[in-house]
Amino acid sequence: MTDLWVFLHITCVALFLLFHGVQMWAMFSLEPALPDREKIFDRAEQSRMVSTPMYVSLGLLVLFGVVAGIDGDWFSHGWWLWGAIVVLLATIGLMSSLAGPFMKKVREGTTRWADGSYAMTEADLEALLRGSRPRVIAFIGTAGLAILLWLMVYKPGA
Repeated sequence: MTDLWVFLHITCVALFLLFHGVQMWAMFSLEPALPDREKIFDRAEQSRMVSTPMYVSLGLLVLFGVVAGIDGDWFSHGWWLWGAIVVLLATIGLMSSLAGPFMKKVREGTTRWADGSYAMTEADLEALLRGSRPRVIAFIGTAGLAILLWLMVYKPGA
């Protein structure tokens, strides 16, 4: 039965990476869209719209991973599974605390008010989009994924 749980876990990892890839594409396509605020807003909205399926797949991958860990008796054999949970939570926390507010600022800065003005000036929007935040977010996610893959493949302490 453990193989089924692992299969479902890996399937949900693939779905999560697919949905999250849309968000990363949207985030990295913001700067090249300058100065077209409508295009920037649309890309930020695409990122927001895929959040629900991304978080559902994340929840399911955690669920199936924990069930596989219990079924395979891996929680009591080494620290790798506990380490993976800590790395996953830290990565989610860091990425959410950086990406969420960044994308919200982008959406707010590209929303046209009733009088035709924007909440953010061209210069401020350009500074936001040309800043290092997207690269920092991508680095954190890539590092977290690499550590998770290492833990899952090599199972240190097992």
